[in-house]
Amino acid sequence: MTRLPPGRAEVRKDLLILGAGAALLFFISLGARDLWHPNEPTYGQAVVEMSARGDWVVPTVNGREFPEKPILYYWMALVSGRILGRNDEFSLRVPAAVAGLLGVLFTYLLVVPYAGRRRAQLAAVLFATCYGVFWNARSVQMDILVTVSTLAVVLALVRVFDQEASPFLGWMLAGIAAGLGFLAKGPVAWICPALVLGAYLIATRRLSLLRPRFVAAGAAVCLAVASPWLVVLAARGETGFLRELLFRQNFSRFLEAWDHRAPFWYYLGYFWIDLAPWAWFVPLAAALPGRDREERRLDLLAWIWIAGLIAFFSLSDSKRSPYILPIAPAVALLAAGVGERWIDGTLSRWRRVVALALLAAGGVLAAGSGVFVLIRVASDFPEVAPQAKALGWLLVAGGAAVLAAFAVPARVRSMASTAPAALVALVLSLEILAAVSVLPAANRYKSARAFCAEVTERVAPGQPLVSYRFWTWRAIYSFYTGRTIRNLESPGALAAYLAGGPGVFVLVEGERIEEARRVLGSREPLVHAKIGGSTAYLFSGP
Repeated sequence: MTRLPPGRAEVRKDLLILGAGAALLFFISLGARDLWHPNEPTYGQAVVEMSARGDWVVPTVNGREFPEKPILYYWMALVSGRILGRNDEFSLRVPAAVAGLLGVLFTYLLVVPYAGRRRAQLAAVLFATCYGVFWNARSVQMDILVTVSTLAVVLALVRVFDQEASPFLGWMLAGIAAGLGFLAKGPVAWICPALVLGAYLIATRRLSLLRPRFVAAGAAVCLAVASPWLVVLAARGETGFLRELLFRQNFSRFLEAWDHRAPFWYYLGYFWIDLAPWAWFVPLAAALPGRDREERRLDLLAWIWIAGLIAFFSLSDSKRSPYILPIAPAVALLAAGVGERWIDGTLSRWRRVVALALLAAGGVLAAGSGVFVLIRVASDFPEVAPQAKALGWLLVAGGAAVLAAFAVPARVRSMASTAPAALVALVLSLEILAAVSVLPAANRYKSARAFCAEVTERVAPGQPLVSYRFWTWRAIYSFYTGRTIRNLESPGALAAYLAGGPGVFVLVEGERIEEARRVLGSREPLVHAKIGGSTAYLFSGP
């Protein structure tokens, strides 16, 4: 397949359109959803406390140093808060949304020299609408930053390896991206692109392209970006912080986790969920016929990308589904290869049959889910019935549209790609509806804001308020009460606190309520509310 390389004007036009679409998808109603347990409030509170202290070096949560994550997200959120004049849900999520937007543009730029504009456009759209990308680009968390830094390093260096770009410039850009990635989530941001690119060069028998002087220059730039913060920490005597950040949170957790343990095959299941729906079409991209050398290289890179990172993270004792988010660009570009051939009418018969079956299954799943939402969710949760009905009818209509596309004559269907277009439209519509309406409505069940408002009414600013045996970095109540909440670690500490007399208050969560009642006795909570999967209680002293 011979393609004319796109002109700069065409590329700029595509980037402008894709950027505008990604901005709409990731920024619309970005602050409408509250910060949800567990991680968003913790990271958000770290930003709030750094801003209040004027300290941009050491994150704290409830006044205690918080060394679980590096500094980049906090810096970006602090800048966002300074520009917007507030630290709220919107400003705290701006870094993630910006990263999502950059990921869309970088995906396009990665694909276009190998496979042309159409596949690049498709890949960018599919990347943006992967469930995991959509969710993480609208949440206060760091995995989307690692995804984009990995993509940026790969993009910079394959331009050197495969498109004869300037080695010096390519390695400089890769060094900047790798340095920022380290500041986002530590050494894993180096391991991900190194695994992908090293295996790719081995597979194509071109390790000689790793010329020492350019590699050294890129490494020097990377260290120049990543090391100043670490040097400042060391100069301030924060050796414990550094040890926890660099070793325990990375190497110790990888080898012997203290949380999030899961079996080796964990990601073989979550691959299909977190990267849905486009991951479902990835197997159809294996050995696609009619590819030229450049497309074969692109597809090889993508397969190595997926297999290498899933294998690496599967070796870790600690597993969470967002960890494999850096493979999202590879999933998108492989699925786009299938989509492009569908549009061209060159997809082989068996692949088309399987793709049609997947599309039909998607349509049935959507329509069936919509009926369930209309019948059960809208009636069982009357407080959010309008949002549930809107979601249900959209699912029914979208699923019906996908299935109705099969009634279009084969000749027209081949030309117009009606069913895939209907699925893409359904996914986009669902994500926009979720952002604007459905997820904000779920605040009623997932957010601590209303509970914290009642706590604030009951507990005056000067009165003592503590928590009982919370996770060390629990911050959902601190964020929404706007105050530091000290945590009591034992029943004895709780008894001593309550002995201080009237006017003292304690927060307890459901999993600790029976234990706390051995000290609290039969007193009734002043306020209680179900938040997510737990119940929060406010008790007062005698």
